[in-house]
Amino acid sequence: MLNWMGTQKTADGMSLLRDPHDVIAALSAEDAVSAVVQITEALAAINCTDTLTLEERYDDIYLLDAATVERTRLLLREYLQTSRQTRQREADLWNGAYNCWNELATAYAICAQHYAADPAAAAGFRKPARVAVARSMRALRRQLQWLRLRYAAPVPSIWMGLANLYTYIEAENIDEEMLMYPGDTSSIKREFLKVLLQSSISTENLQPPGQDLATFIVSRYSSNFVLSKTADEGCTHCFDLKNPKPPLPLSRAPAADSDLRYFGAGAASESLCQALCYIEDTAKVPVELGFSYPIDLEFLTPVLTQIHRDWSGKPQARQHERQKSNARITVVPGFAQIIGVLEHAEADPFDFTEKSNAESWLANDMSAGGFGAVIPSVNADWVSVGNVAGIETEVAGEWSVGMVRRVQRLDDGQQQIGVQVLCRNAQAVRIMREDYADTDLRITQRMPLDQGILLTADPTHQKDIEVLVADPTRYDEGSVHMTVGDYVLLLHIQDVVEKTAACARLRFTVVGIES
Repeated sequence: MLNWMGTQKTADGMSLLRDPHDVIAALSAEDAVSAVVQITEALAAINCTDTLTLEERYDDIYLLDAATVERTRLLLREYLQTSRQTRQREADLWNGAYNCWNELATAYAICAQHYAADPAAAAGFRKPARVAVARSMRALRRQLQWLRLRYAAPVPSIWMGLANLYTYIEAENIDEEMLMYPGDTSSIKREFLKVLLQSSISTENLQPPGQDLATFIVSRYSSNFVLSKTADEGCTHCFDLKNPKPPLPLSRAPAADSDLRYFGAGAASESLCQALCYIEDTAKVPVELGFSYPIDLEFLTPVLTQIHRDWSGKPQARQHERQKSNARITVVPGFAQIIGVLEHAEADPFDFTEKSNAESWLANDMSAGGFGAVIPSVNADWVSVGNVAGIETEVAGEWSVGMVRRVQRLDDGQQQIGVQVLCRNAQAVRIMREDYADTDLRITQRMPLDQGILLTADPTHQKDIEVLVADPTRYDEGSVHMTVGDYVLLLHIQDVVEKTAACARLRFTVVGIES
């Protein structure tokens, strides 16, 4: 029998086959990672045995599948809500979830494959076989989701499994709705398209919570997606069933011996456009998006904009032309560390004592707006979309500040990084707020409030300036004073230009200057 998932399965090191009821009864109620690992081991044991009937196999897999739902949700929630994990905890969460979805996708595919090998011998399994195909596709999508959370390239087995499952079932009524899980109806076509449309979204410059939001949007609009054997209207990409690889935009030429299926967001693209217009006009979240919880528009809008751009076949163009280079740069990670090196550079540009956390990168392309570099993953656990870095090039003591915009893990264990430069020759500044030392006499004094990084050149001649700060909540109301060299600027907060898990860019209006 051919292996639809393209992976080699052996019984070496696998758990012995166990009754799934016993496995579930023994699961830890407090440790979701441990529970998911035990479920994964039980699935792997089922995948490695031939002693079960098809019906027994399917029933056992479903019991274990049902036990994963809340536990894998807990793993995902912790992964998304904790901005910085220890390397070991991140590995435990990621490996636990990814391996579970991998075994589950394989388990359901094996059920469908056993049925396909001899349909007459299992005539009563026709409907469960179709459900197994849809569930396997959904598990493949979860694998894709977790790979993208690590900014890793999808493994070939995802595309091979998806192509084999769809090729087998395409002659069936793939549009027919079926009960996937209690209260959850879908179809094979919809699950197939969810994987493909998920892959068509550029997630390299989305932080993990933004990627999770994109996953929700894919599910929300999946009924509008289109699929065809020809490049019909609404199709923006194609997938090769004969040579399964990541889907290609229609502007790219496929292989000569390809067997293409064309797909696109269809009416979902226009619906997203209307949702974005509604947000712009009303500053409210459209009801049709279906959120059951409050969501910040500053978080929602950029994600919807990117999805709409990708689904419309109009990816964002570069603002600056990049040139190939091999420039050695010094990179210091994190807001606090940048403040440290800027203050030391001002005192003595040749004092290297504050560069103990610095890393040396080789930038392979540079532009007026930023640079790209390939760095080993082992040295870059701090690197994620939204984190900031201080960058020193060939001039000692002159520091730029950049923000990581793109992260893509490569097959050789390295990462392709894209960094946008927010400012060149950055300055550390001190921010103060007036406080009444004597309320009766109305005597005020300026109390230290915060440290920041000035992103605007020559602030004494600008009406509006930008400052990078760690915590924007300190600036909710009132005016502040900022010391820049020999000047003190009186500032009023205007708005938050951008907020990430690491820091925030604030725009201030300069209303007064003291020398």
